[in-house]
Amino acid sequence: MEFALARAAGMAGEYASVFTSSELELRFLRCGLQRFQPPPRSGSQRYAKTELIASTLGAAVLAASKDSDVAKGMMGFITLVAERCDEDQFSRLREATRSAGFDLRFVDGEARLLPLDEPAVPMGEAVSALEQDFHRLGMSIALNHYRQAVDSLTDGRLEAANAQLRAMFEEVVAHLAVQRGFTRLSQGSGGRAISFLIDHGALPAEDGGTYIRGLWKIVQTNGSHPGLSPAGEAHFRAHALTTAARYLIDRFAPAE
Repeated sequence: MEFALARAAGMAGEYASVFTSSELELRFLRCGLQRFQPPPRSGSQRYAKTELIASTLGAAVLAASKDSDVAKGMMGFITLVAERCDEDQFSRLREATRSAGFDLRFVDGEARLLPLDEPAVPMGEAVSALEQDFHRLGMSIALNHYRQAVDSLTDGRLEAANAQLRAMFEEVVAHLAVQRGFTRLSQGSGGRAISFLIDHGALPAEDGGTYIRGLWKIVQTNGSHPGLSPAGEAHFRAHALTTAARYLIDRFAPAE
């Protein structure tokens, strides 16, 4: 685990004293970190909360450098603690996660770690806005694909991120086309949906149609095939498809 993320996890550990020992154990269980808890003591004596936190997180940090699942569990612990932080603690914890390359923020009442690019324009802003649009429009399938894509990108599973981004984008174009008379014969149909929007004048080729069709062709390659998705390409797709989805929603289903 990188030092900055380990530091953020340590800060979360300091703030975790708000939980009872039982609540801490449940949260370690939810994050998959229960195996790093210190062994039970003889009798009924329990560990003090600070000892339980320090021992569990210390062992997890050491293991996370060689196990990405443990690192993911540490990130999950950070978000669970963030949900119980006061305003000042949350601000400090957010700064710590930003140093590690992630943006800690609340999305629909849930603390999440989102990818962070340029500090002046964090990608987390765009991710939050698009997720809120999906929620507003009842696009639960697109939202599910998108959240999996963001989580995969955050975890470094680039091929999985690309595959889920493609599925999200397909859901968006198909959903918007169906609202305009398109008949969706299968769960796919992304290319047909784009052609429908262009051919029926809803998305003229010279007014966004060519861009959306070209982007659709780009995302057909280097999907969920191991070794074919470098980090730069995955981040490009995340930016491009997030922006394109927002463009389509703003065009066809703007907020009132």
